[in-house]
Order: sequence, then structure tokens, then C-alpha cells
Amino acid sequence: MELYHFTDCANKDSILANGLKASTKYEVFTPVRENVGFCWLKKEDNKLVKDNQICFKVRVDSERCTIVDMDYVSMAMMYKHGARENVTAKKPPNPTAEKLFVQLYEVTAVKPCDYHEGMHFSPEVLVKGDIQLSDIELCAE
Repeated sequence: MELYHFTDCANKDSILANGLKASTKYEVFTPVRENVGFCWLKKEDNKLVKDNQICFKVRVDSERCTIVDMDYVSMAMMYKHGARENVTAKKPPNPTAEKLFVQLYEVTAVKPCDYHEGMHFSPEVLVKGDIQLSDIELCAE
């Protein structure tokens, strides 16, 4: 399965030397997000485009993948942390709303064989474990 991983340019050399290491560096609300690489089905699915970013194409076995709707976990984070600077939607902290969005995130997660185009607003692909250097290539700019 071909996927796309976006990262800060500063990570380029490390990835090209060591591959993509699974992480839990992003907020973990659920075991679904533990020890994974974060990818997209298509380049266009990345709604977190930032300056100074590069893209890698990765190849992984679809059995290692789960497709989730990133929007649900984003909403959970907003309700967990409440209003913050540089955030468009400034929600007040709400543990009940946070929990409900996490539940939506979990129950709508699917294996690639069960996914169809348009099923998720922001289809993020969680890849269990590390992605080896031999399965990674830098996308042309």
C-alpha cells in the first residue's frame, strides 16, 4: 500500500538514515494511536500543510494499517485543552465532549479493505510499528 508522510525538513536526514520510527509523540487518547507512523492515503488528504515541510512516499503492508478520521481526534484535543492561542476554534475544556469524540474516532476506524473514498473527512493512516528505509522514498518537490 502506498501512503504519504509529511514532516518538517529538519527530519529529512534522520529519516533517510534510519527510516520512520513509530511514535506516540502526538497526544494519545486511545491505544489506536500508540506505536504508529502517521501517514495519509493521498498527498491531498494532508490538511496540516506547513511551510518548511517535506513529503515521503512509503510502502507498507495494508495489514499494518488502520484508517481513522483525524478530525475526530482533533476535536477531542480541542475539548481537552480548551481555548489556546493560534487555534481557530477556541472551545472551553469539556471532558464529556472529549470522550465522545475519542469514541467516534475509535468506532469509525477501519482497515484499508473496508475503507471507501469519502468515508472520512480527513483519512489519516496509522501504520503500526516502524517503516524501514527500504520502503521510503523522498517525493519530488
